[in-house]
Amino acid sequence: MSACNGQCDDCPYTFCAPPAPKAPRPTKAADRRSWRQDALFELEDLGDIWGVDMSKVRL
Repeated sequence: MSACNGQCDDCPYTFCAPPAPKAPRPTKAADRRSWRQDALFELEDLGDIWGVDMSKVRL
């Protein structure tokens, strides 16, 4: 085994490569916004299927 420390840009060894950084978790507020937007899209689709005028629906 060589004295590789994994710091060179073109390191041929995979065992010394640092782990990839994890993507940050969305905040709870972002999760709520995403859930709400998905629910609104579903309601609009259901309104189209059932012939409901979305301008008369309060969300």
